[in-house]
Amino acid sequence: MKRAQLAVYRTVGEARLLASALEAAGVAVELRGESLAPLAGEIPMSEAWVELWVWPHELDTARQVLDAMRENEAAAQRVVACPKCREENPGNFEVCWSCGLELPSGLRVQLRAV
Repeated sequence: MKRAQLAVYRTVGEARLLASALEAAGVAVELRGESLAPLAGEIPMSEAWVELWVWPHELDTARQVLDAMRENEAAAQRVVACPKCREENPGNFEVCWSCGLELPSGLRVQLRAV
């Protein structure tokens, strides 16, 4: 049985981070092209990208893990004000970093200006 390509990343760091998350979820991951990454600039950039490959029967699980990570990343880009101390917290926090109050899950998030 051949593996299926899940995703392609421009950096080894990003590919390894996501591969670790997948492995923690029990998905067997193979990274391809990692050894070419240092040659970026010497060879076409797209040739130096790192590919994530998984077994076909684990493809749906792998996609669910990556989707959950993207949702968490999107939530982290938002700001939630603590009802108690009014301190700003990233939208993916469950507890206020300043006062320790458990943040209600229904708080309205605000986009953070960058």
